[in-house]
Amino acid sequence: MKKTSTLARRPRKPRSAAARTAARSLAWAAGAWTAKSDVRDRIRLHHPDIARYAAAGAALDGCLMRLSGVRDYRVSPVTSTVLVKYDGGFLPREELLQAMTAALQAMHDQADPGGLTPPQVQVDKIPPRLILSTTTLALSVAAIFAPPLVAAAAVGVAIASTPILLSATKSLVLERKLRVDALDATVIVMAQVYGRLFPAAFMVWVVDLSNVLLEASSRESRHKLAEIFGRQVRMTYLLVDGAEIEYNVADLGIGDRIVVRSGEQIPIDGAIVDGDAMVDQSALTGEYAPAEKIAGDKVFAMSVVLSGKIEIEVSETGENTNVAKLVKLIAQSAEHQVRMQSLAERFADAMVVPTLALGGVGYTIAGPNATMAIINADYGTGIRIAGPLGLLSSLSAAARNGILVKKGSVLESFSGTNAVIFDKTGTLTEEVPAVARIVLLDPGFDEREVLRYVAAAEQRFTHPIARAILRRAGELGLALPAVEDSGYQIGFGIHVRIEERTVHVGSRRYMEERSTPVSGEAQRVLDEIHADGGTAIFVSIDERLAGVIELQASPRAEARALVRTLREKWGIEEIHLLSGDHEAPTRALAERLGVANYAAEVLPQDKARYVSTLQERGLKVTMIGDGINDTVGLAQADYSISLRGAADAATDVADIVLMDGNLSKLDLLFDISDNLDRNVKRSFALVLIPNSFCIVGALLGFFGLGTSLVLNNVFNLVATGNGLRAQAPLRKRAESDPAIRID
Repeated sequence: MKKTSTLARRPRKPRSAAARTAARSLAWAAGAWTAKSDVRDRIRLHHPDIARYAAAGAALDGCLMRLSGVRDYRVSPVTSTVLVKYDGGFLPREELLQAMTAALQAMHDQADPGGLTPPQVQVDKIPPRLILSTTTLALSVAAIFAPPLVAAAAVGVAIASTPILLSATKSLVLERKLRVDALDATVIVMAQVYGRLFPAAFMVWVVDLSNVLLEASSRESRHKLAEIFGRQVRMTYLLVDGAEIEYNVADLGIGDRIVVRSGEQIPIDGAIVDGDAMVDQSALTGEYAPAEKIAGDKVFAMSVVLSGKIEIEVSETGENTNVAKLVKLIAQSAEHQVRMQSLAERFADAMVVPTLALGGVGYTIAGPNATMAIINADYGTGIRIAGPLGLLSSLSAAARNGILVKKGSVLESFSGTNAVIFDKTGTLTEEVPAVARIVLLDPGFDEREVLRYVAAAEQRFTHPIARAILRRAGELGLALPAVEDSGYQIGFGIHVRIEERTVHVGSRRYMEERSTPVSGEAQRVLDEIHADGGTAIFVSIDERLAGVIELQASPRAEARALVRTLREKWGIEEIHLLSGDHEAPTRALAERLGVANYAAEVLPQDKARYVSTLQERGLKVTMIGDGINDTVGLAQADYSISLRGAADAATDVADIVLMDGNLSKLDLLFDISDNLDRNVKRSFALVLIPNSFCIVGALLGFFGLGTSLVLNNVFNLVATGNGLRAQAPLRKRAESDPAIRID
């Protein structure tokens, strides 16, 4: 249906004094933006707050990562600018500016008095720190040949090493922990005390280079994770004095009323106050059957109106809607805190005390040069960088292939799974059902004729039941007749006029409403279909009950092959199928997929107990589910996986979300995790072997700080390169499967 021509701009509403003050603040902030460059879908903007406050960068980072239509961005506190690449056709420049302005205003509103600090406190996270340490390194080299430069080099080392010393002090004083930063700080201070400026400058440069590499990889991972979420509805139609006004979804308030028509997505949570519609809620529930919605019923964001027109009163907006929760899920996954969750980081911190102890032994045996050599040759520094880089590389590879991993620690150990539990409905079954059979109730009709009429009646609809019927008609090569007249009654069914015949398609209630008698035979068939967990569609032709079409959930095309892959490739024998459905359909699906272990009519609390039983046998359990009733079991499992479009509670609980809903990605997930495990072990070897050799040599008096710097840093860089190539083994698989992305 065409939108009315009045859909232009939102009329101005009376505003409170607080709202007017906020508007003036926003106008002032917007005026502070200056465009440095502005070309098609790419703009660089200057704002003084970016250089003034560290929180400004964080506020813009959070805003741009969540903003649909933003392809890439860079925030620079040094130049006080933000560079944004965006889709101008989807995200107008004015809306982009408005969103960034609002983010900076929110930063000011939420800050405590005097709580905004300049970005210099975060200088260790931006490239200028590397510029400083590189300059200092060059100065220390020059000082070797030009002694007058020694004093300048010493000052440069002191300044460049300050962030490292502060980090070590913070962990020691505030956290009361000896982290690997303490070793770096010890070597740098000792080198300066003993006049070894070049080794100290080189040490600072290596640490800075490693941190910059890590931050760059982390930033790329955040952007990739943000990109895979996709676009959400930005505009809707607000009712104002009976007129429909195009309106930004972000500006809706509780109590506002909006209009949503056939084919449009519902952008908020609310209740229908007028109208009726057939709504596809599969994005929330995973159920293929559309829901009939009338006045008083609740509707939710991300569901789609298949037919009809409804007026909705908004009950939840902003971060409380389903859309916002999924955006938040993406944002949280980006803040995976790799270093704190990484096995490599924990190992690095654990080796601090033993390394310091060995350094003390070296001092008593061979003097301070041996001590510096031993402490510099610590096991943790290389692993601290190589481990997270491998993890970030793996997270990014997973994200590019539609696998959202919310916890880095999960990906590190996932390949150790030895038991997998699948939920049945919506997980192992297709979203679109299949026509199982057509039961004739009147001998005057045949199956092809009944299906032909029903497919013709359903051809203008897009809900899963209509798609199932049309797909079956296409498989049989049926030519669909033209529909002469049609109508739709919400909550009941559809009626059409085809070839001078009147056809009604719908529920039993619809047949009874049309005074079409439902015989005892029809009731028996209906009971059979319901007992098997199917859906029944009644068909009457010229007021005679012609037959019933049975729809059954069909297994996903990839399900059987996946079960075989889990068993043969990954050696997982404990594969289980759980369902709240009846025994017969659950057993049939298990047999069809080759799953020996299954349980039917399982309640949500029983799923958790089922998981616990396997865990008590010493198994590492992965559970895959998509419904609210799966959340207890997902929370109990060692690793939990859900599908995008699953119930909100399931995606919140799950450690991993398969964003395209394709179960075959589970095999790829095992590959990525297995590659990461091998990569981390290789990085450990690249660090442990040469550093152990160096420590032994220093204790025996053969090696000093110079040798230690060469061995330690060369192999640390090799380990770092190894970490960046964590998913290189996927290249061979990608050659035979173009759907896999590793770049």
